[in-house]
Amino acid sequence: MDILAHALYGATVCSRTGLAGGRQGPARSRGSFARDWTVWAAAAFGVLPDMASLGVFFARVFVRGGAPSFHGLPPEVFVLYHCTHSLVVAGLFLLLLRIIARPLVVPALAWPVHIAMDSLSHGAGPWQTLLLYPFSDWRWPGINWWQHPGVMLLYGGMLPVLWIAIHLWRRSE
Repeated sequence: MDILAHALYGATVCSRTGLAGGRQGPARSRGSFARDWTVWAAAAFGVLPDMASLGVFFARVFVRGGAPSFHGLPPEVFVLYHCTHSLVVAGLFLLLLRIIARPLVVPALAWPVHIAMDSLSHGAGPWQTLLLYPFSDWRWPGINWWQHPGVMLLYGGMLPVLWIAIHLWRRSE
């Protein structure tokens, strides 16, 4: 899925300004969205699985003066991809975070949200999400978004619907 969409979904679902803020949300001051650190933390955790696997490789290629490409990726990129897209790895990280940095736990839930969304939108092939890696190669039989443009329209169209729903939910109090 699109990296920007992962950031937006992470912030929408796992920040105080978003759904995780509950019915009250953050303090209702002007510009609270930009000042709410949980928005930025959730957005960062939303992109973490892709940035820690593909992003590291593409940054290395770019720094060396090469042109990033999805063709001919080395095997270690797929190992990192499977690790960062594993609910086992994300769950262990969340447990560790709960011990050492408890305020980050809710924004860090954007990581499993990313994994769940990728499991639905990455079908059979090298990018299919191995949910229980490294213990199992079990995967959800998703569909490849790049082969079905309607999936991307639905994926992008759900964001404004979610924002409006959160706004109406909070106003109904």
